Amino acid sequence: MTGTKPNILQSKKWRAKSSSKAAFTLAEVLITLGIIGIVAAMTLPTLIVNHRKQVALTKIKHTYNILSNALERAKVDYDTEVNSWYIPTSGSQLEKSMFFVETYMLPYLQVLHYCKDEPTEPYCLIWYGDLNGAGKQTLGPRNSNFGTAFVLNNGAVVEVTVGALSAANEGDSLDETISRVKITFDIDGPQGYNKKGYDVFMIELGGAEGPNKKNNADRNKFLPYIYDTSKDCDYYVSKVNHGCNKDATYGGSMCLAYIVCNGWDFGDKYPW
Repeated sequence: MTGTKPNILQSKKWRAKSSSKAAFTLAEVLITLGIIGIVAAMTLPTLIVNHRKQVALTKIKHTYNILSNALERAKVDYDTEVNSWYIPTSGSQLEKSMFFVETYMLPYLQVLHYCKDEPTEPYCLIWYGDLNGAGKQTLGPRNSNFGTAFVLNNGAVVEVTVGALSAANEGDSLDETISRVKITFDIDGPQGYNKKGYDVFMIELGGAEGPNKKNNADRNKFLPYIYDTSKDCDYYVSKVNHGCNKDATYGGSMCLAYIVCNGWDFGDKYPW
């Protein structure tokens, strides 16, 4: 039988050469991990913000729909025209708020806790700020000048205040016979940011028409606070009072108006 014997030394050299070509050096691995770390550091904050936005948007819309559905059910029992409902015109804002909540809301909601007139923490007295973190206010029945509050089964804390609340136009005196209904809700209760535009949002019966047209407005549905269909979306993120802008006085009150104006989206100018 003829033939050449395999060269064992050459075979070992070939395998060693092949292995050196296929393997990564420690330096190459470290460089690769470093690049991955840099890319992750650059993209992770954006991913976190986008996730937070989607979670918040889901909670906002869910709470808004719960309250709107309760209003529709109450309209079936009491009348489709909210302006024909009986709402006391005398008494404190807390008393009027309690009447509205106990008559037109609580029977149509799944509520974990009703604060009534007890300003107890954590759910019945939540401190929250404007969009820039300033201007601390309370959500809950702090005293007779505030509304009452309750906790929905989705964890949102809802404050309802009924009364004049503010003049329709600057310089006008308050008219306590105006039954303006304003709702402020915190989507995650006492935990979280506790800031308007982040986890605290506002709606009212009739939107901007409520206070501007007093009780003659079409108030048959909840609309974002100061929502005006004649305004474009940029108006709500301007520096106007209550605008969804960190430099606005009382900034953050109009943030839900901007979201709804953008078709239930944060849009490209939301001041996160």
